[in-house]
Amino acid sequence: MADLELTQGDTAPDIQYKLHEAGNPNAPLDLTGATVAFQMRKPDDRRYTVNAQATVDADPTTGLVTYEWGPNDLAVPGEYQGQFEVTYQDGKIQTTKTPFTIEVRRQ
Repeated sequence: MADLELTQGDTAPDIQYKLHEAGNPNAPLDLTGATVAFQMRKPDDRRYTVNAQATVDADPTTGLVTYEWGPNDLAVPGEYQGQFEVTYQDGKIQTTKTPFTIEVRRQ
């Protein structure tokens, strides 16, 4: 069963995700000054179907990010893996530990 189930062509609901320190789900990542990208691809593909900027919450210390679907993001039905990639001010990059699954069902 997928972590998130959507329908082909949908643009809602937005994905809201709380990023946390590796190994400690009670310690949110401090995203102050960071940029965050949402990335989605089919499990057997190296190319991202979606690789776009997510929005960091007004209080970046909460670790909360939101991704708003684009008009073509869910155009092709199938199973996908999603993750968030954080780029800090110093250029260091951190990707969410375990990709979550997204099922896009045919309309």
